[in-house]
Amino acid sequence: MTFRRNVLAAAALAGLLGSAVLAPAQAQETYALRFSTSQANPNEPVVKVMNSFAERVKERSKGRMTVTIFTGDQLGPQKKVNEMIKSGARMLSVTDYGQLSQFVPDMAVVAGPYMFSSPEDARKLFASPVFKDLSTRLEQQGLKLIMADGLFGVRHLLAGKPVRTPADMAGLTMRVPPSPIMLETFTALGARPQALPWGEVYNALQTGVVDAAEANYGSLAGSKLYEVRKVVSNTAHQMMFAAFVTSTSFFNSLPADLKTVLLEEGRKAGEELTVATLASDKAFADELKKQGVQIVSDVDVKAFAEKAKVAYSKVPGLTPGIYEKARATMAH
Repeated sequence: MTFRRNVLAAAALAGLLGSAVLAPAQAQETYALRFSTSQANPNEPVVKVMNSFAERVKERSKGRMTVTIFTGDQLGPQKKVNEMIKSGARMLSVTDYGQLSQFVPDMAVVAGPYMFSSPEDARKLFASPVFKDLSTRLEQQGLKLIMADGLFGVRHLLAGKPVRTPADMAGLTMRVPPSPIMLETFTALGARPQALPWGEVYNALQTGVVDAAEANYGSLAGSKLYEVRKVVSNTAHQMMFAAFVTSTSFFNSLPADLKTVLLEEGRKAGEELTVATLASDKAFADELKKQGVQIVSDVDVKAFAEKAKVAYSKVPGLTPGIYEKARATMAH
């Protein structure tokens, strides 16, 4: 019996030692994330912010989490990447709320035409219970927001002619992102919207598949669309905010300290992107002018805003009253 007790004691001790050896190994599990964006130009604010985010995450996690950046839709268009993330892929995506509205239709209000009059308006919405509810619903769909509020830029219209009033949009074949709210916006404005991934825009303009496109100054300059169209009309139809998303299931599987690192660095990235975008807009506009682009500033923005408002009632699945609720949040 004594011998048997000794054997059992030895086995128990071995088990304890084994646990002691395994615990640090488990704690040191490493995580590799692929980070996707449509933007290809390293000088665009969002690409710079992605790089600084990746560096800080690696540093703060002491190498336990690494983020590898893929630009220019190398991993596929946003829609495909977001679907992969929803399915649990260990990825991050730079996306926008028009794209995210395909998972939670009410997200479209964040990407809607003339929703915000200033970045301060947007800050109020992002801090509100309305947005918290949208974020929770997105998490339930498999997409976790790591960064929610990075200003990507104010979007304008690029075409072969000036567009000063909604009447000038009549019959214009417009490239728009694959986003329900953008399709409805440009339908309301009298154009013929055609959804295409960003990586296909240059070729579509060059070959005449579309007559016009829309984007912020940074993207217009970075993608060299000025080589194929020479007039930018300041319609300011969307103040666009970018988001970083990852898989809800992947995020929930992380140790608590790494969750904190991602969320804290995501908040920092949102602040950085907003500051960088505001600072760089004039420089990108100047670059476009140097490339021979005519920038049309006498646009009847009020007429565009009035005509575009109907888009909110046309988006499939949008909860009645969500637009008014979002506006009310920003009024306080």
